[in-house]
Amino acid sequence: MLKIETRSQKSKFRTVFFCILYSTFCILSIAACKRHEEEKAVIAPSEVVIRINDREITHEEFQDIFKRLYLEGESATEAKEEDIRELKKALVNQLIEEELIQEEANKLVLKVDEKELSKELENIKKEYSGEVFESTIVNRYGSMDKWREEIRKKLLIKKVVDEVISAKISVKEDEARKYYKEHSADYNVKEQIRARMIVVKTEEDANQARERLKKGEDFAKVAQEVSLSPEGRKGGDLGFFGRGDMPKEFEDVVFSLPVGQISDVVKTVYGYHIFRVEEKRAAKSQTFHEVKKGIMDKLKREKSDVEFQEWMNKLKQKAQVEVKGELL
Repeated sequence: MLKIETRSQKSKFRTVFFCILYSTFCILSIAACKRHEEEKAVIAPSEVVIRINDREITHEEFQDIFKRLYLEGESATEAKEEDIRELKKALVNQLIEEELIQEEANKLVLKVDEKELSKELENIKKEYSGEVFESTIVNRYGSMDKWREEIRKKLLIKKVVDEVISAKISVKEDEARKYYKEHSADYNVKEQIRARMIVVKTEEDANQARERLKKGEDFAKVAQEVSLSPEGRKGGDLGFFGRGDMPKEFEDVVFSLPVGQISDVVKTVYGYHIFRVEEKRAAKSQTFHEVKKGIMDKLKREKSDVEFQEWMNKLKQKAQVEVKGELL
């Protein structure tokens, strides 16, 4: 099913944290892309490479989208030729699906008004510090206005899928109970820790922050003022996590810390960190009542995925789609 993500969720901390701070979400090198293009014959920017009914996507537009989605990161390595081909193939499919869904939105007379858009933008902005956030957006989209329109498009796509697919899917409690019995081992919860973190660029900054903490300043307050992570705005709260959920360098520290104690400065490839453990939970087995909602949501998503693919396949069969793969 086409992934539609318009809102940063706390449960997705790890992905957002590493993406925003260090661009590790990037999986290929721009340099590799450039050499790939230079090896091809010169293609006019205005050359239409994809047609989806009345929608035309030029070579220039496709390349812009491709580079925006797959930027060069600090730790990115040059992608292999076959990797680039697969990524472009996936992007072509994504663009086709997005266009067909937007056409359905027009048929259903569905729109995203300014109030809906503004609310979503504010929710996204709350997760990040201003300068880091805006510079990242401008770098990827060219301007804040272009980013706004991209978010509007994602919201519209979600609205269509919710109306056409999700609203018609239901899961009975008996189905959830059956799933729980068949997967009971999955609900044996390992030891978990709730911790706060401050991360800064230099060792000097980290030592200064730790000195403030040693003198009795509130960890959350210091995190809000100096931490570079998105969670800094929330006092550095990482929420609960178990072993294997965080980088090993983090776990080695926090799982050995007593509750309430401040760690030494920890250096990783991501920066300089200071941790404090807020709470610990012992391992246990979750009851059906505790996990019922999660199971029903999971089963609904699975049913929705199947329905979505069937619905999308029908749309594709009716559509007039032309892709000049050799020009991409």
